Amino acid sequence: MGTVTIAATYGCAGSVIGPAVAERLGLPFVDRAIPASLAERISGPLAAALADDTESRTALGRLLNSTLGYSGLFVGVPMAEVERGIVLDVAHTEAALRRAADAGGAVILGRAGVFVLKDRPDCFHVRLDATVEARRRAAMTHELLSYKNAAIKQQETDRARRAYIAHFHPRAGAWEDPRHYHMVLDSTAIPIDTCVEIITRAAQDVFAKLAASKRRREVGS
Repeated sequence: MGTVTIAATYGCAGSVIGPAVAERLGLPFVDRAIPASLAERISGPLAAALADDTESRTALGRLLNSTLGYSGLFVGVPMAEVERGIVLDVAHTEAALRRAADAGGAVILGRAGVFVLKDRPDCFHVRLDATVEARRRAAMTHELLSYKNAAIKQQETDRARRAYIAHFHPRAGAWEDPRHYHMVLDSTAIPIDTCVEIITRAAQDVFAKLAASKRRREVGS
């Protein structure tokens, strides 16, 4: 099959769309590295580590090593005992993503998947995004939050995810750059079921094209 990576800003329903796409494609689902529930705890140290401060960077490393495991292990990819539990460092995470892609593919939400797997032709990269105001309003509906709380979570979560990319993938450029993605969707304007359908159909077409190209090469060799 292939792998779909989904980068979603807060309020864009990535945690709903990702599993639905995985189910439609019959692929395992890999949850994000920084759950929204941990954004408040992570965002400060992440931002601090962007400065040239050795102590801050060391503290950040310890924090990320402990928090990356909170989102749980993903289905379908065996991992060594040393990689299980709360302590799961970034190198192990990225190696696991590559194994998932090698093992037939997955749908990956977050985890900087678009950058970890950027050179693979068997990957389809998607970004879910919208205006800040639209994302806050969507979060109010989906998470039953007040506007104030939705705004706080949006600011902290966006800051954490942006800092994560900047810290671990400094050469990748801006996370928001649409050139990193095959598709960018506004999931606050397009209904969620429609987003799932669009991503699924596009991914199927891309993977089918790759498979056909591979068959032609094999026949010609």
